[in-house]
Amino acid sequence: MANDNQASYAKIGFFIVVGVALIAATLVRLGGADAANNEFLAETYFTDSVSGLDVGSAVNLRGVRVGVVKAISFAGAVYPDLQRDDRQKILVTLALDKRQFCRKGRPDTPRQILDDMLKATDERQGLHATVSASGVTGLSHIELNFPKSKIPDEKPGWRSDNAVIPPAPSILQNVEDSARHILAQLDQIDLVAAWTNILDVTRNASAALGNLNATLSSEQGGISEIVGNIRDASSSLREFADQIKNNPSSVLRAYTPDRLEETR
Repeated sequence: MANDNQASYAKIGFFIVVGVALIAATLVRLGGADAANNEFLAETYFTDSVSGLDVGSAVNLRGVRVGVVKAISFAGAVYPDLQRDDRQKILVTLALDKRQFCRKGRPDTPRQILDDMLKATDERQGLHATVSASGVTGLSHIELNFPKSKIPDEKPGWRSDNAVIPPAPSILQNVEDSARHILAQLDQIDLVAAWTNILDVTRNASAALGNLNATLSSEQGGISEIVGNIRDASSSLREFADQIKNNPSSVLRAYTPDRLEETR
């Protein structure tokens, strides 16, 4: 009897596991089919490392997720008869969500909308792609945006059936290029000659200050006399001002007349 109950429980458990597995497989299949029906492909390429980027990484348009990375390979492995420089470029295929590339009330296809975003206008640059790091996890994603500064675009050396989004240098690449440029400039500077010039300027300035100090010391007596004369002149001017204040008519007379005797 106990064996029969155990067999029944085993059958029930088996059917439950199989049912759950079938439901999960159905959901995955439907989800995959829905994603495939709502995606269209685009391409971008990079000459520098795409470390941290992988199949399934997010593709964001100005911070909004619009797709995923579908494939990563060298361009030479996908397109034949390429030049050497083009063969070494890293080709990234993007699966973009059609529902994110639509305009309400307009019949434009997602590809037409993307092509329109790739065109530069007077107000903005065309759409470009960069590899951006996602926080401190070490993972990367593709960021689509409109650069604010002018970026010279070069045509890829292959013909693609998909829209090609030109690359833009990432922030880390810009910092690296700037640091390399500064180091190259420093390498061209003759540090010994520069240090010699600094010492010469310092010695000349010290000599000039010494000459000025010697001149002031030798002329100290004359300067003291000039200062004393200025002080005396200031005192006389103050006395003259007080005299005018007390007797304004003295300005018009050469002398002060005697006072008349009082008469009765």
